[in-house]
Amino acid sequence: MKTNNNFSRFSLVVLVLLSFITVLPLQRVTAEDTIKIGVLQTVEHEALDAVLKGFEETLNNSELADRVEINVQNASGDMANLQSMSEKLARENDLLFAIATPAAQALATVESTKPIFIAAVTDPVEAGLAESLEKPGRNVTGTTDMAPIAEQVALLLNNFPDVKTVGMIFNSSEINSVVLTDKATEEFEAKGVKVEVGTVTSTNDIAQVMGSLVEKVDAMFMVTDNTIDSSISLVGDLAKQAGIPTIGSSDSVVQKNGLATLSNSYEDYGIQTANMLIKLVSEDLKPADMPIETADKLQLIVNEEFAQAIGVDPDSIK
Repeated sequence: MKTNNNFSRFSLVVLVLLSFITVLPLQRVTAEDTIKIGVLQTVEHEALDAVLKGFEETLNNSELADRVEINVQNASGDMANLQSMSEKLARENDLLFAIATPAAQALATVESTKPIFIAAVTDPVEAGLAESLEKPGRNVTGTTDMAPIAEQVALLLNNFPDVKTVGMIFNSSEINSVVLTDKATEEFEAKGVKVEVGTVTSTNDIAQVMGSLVEKVDAMFMVTDNTIDSSISLVGDLAKQAGIPTIGSSDSVVQKNGLATLSNSYEDYGIQTANMLIKLVSEDLKPADMPIETADKLQLIVNEEFAQAIGVDPDSIK
């Protein structure tokens, strides 16, 4: 009986090992055939939606179209959602794509090995996502939407030379917004223009803060901010009621309810980042060695309806 028990145990071990040997090659083939891409979007608004659109369409029309499976999660601006969603996406996918700084930070916190691509991230270095733009040095690469602040400030002052005080509204917990606000403040103050700043912690604060700002300023300078951008209908309406221009932010935000901006298309950021992912897969590259890219073109966007609402000739904005 003792001998038979030992033999039975030995046979069971052999069968288990054989089953692993049989299954493992099949698992490898599946992983090679399908590339699972987990996408985490911070919040739903025009600019970030445009990034996702450009990203998905580029991949679905690429050489990888038959191999990619894109899984999208939207945190709806909830930081708790970002944490749980990032863990799930990192666990279930081969490559990751983060749209906006909070999503990028959440994914980078839970995943240090799988490639993470980013877009709509203003300052990847300041956000702790990369050692430098030229050489990220870790598993994160992609594109940065660092706004052309100097050019946008010039756009405002060249078209509205009588402006003495400019207002800015942003969420102080968003690193990208803080960086952009600081840069814009320096630009305006160097030109002798006073800056009034209003900060919010959620969309619930916007009406009160914006309502107070428009009474004290001659114009609003809009930095790219996920909280503000998601409520641009309200922000733009309050500016129009006060009869003041809003300059800056992204193309899609201005098209919805702003006056004008100089910006790269956020859909182009999605396209550009998708092409980087395709290159990584095709050439077997490492994110750490792939420079984080910036926009290669800017365009002037003017919202004619907004211009007319505040009594400005849209054709006069240059």
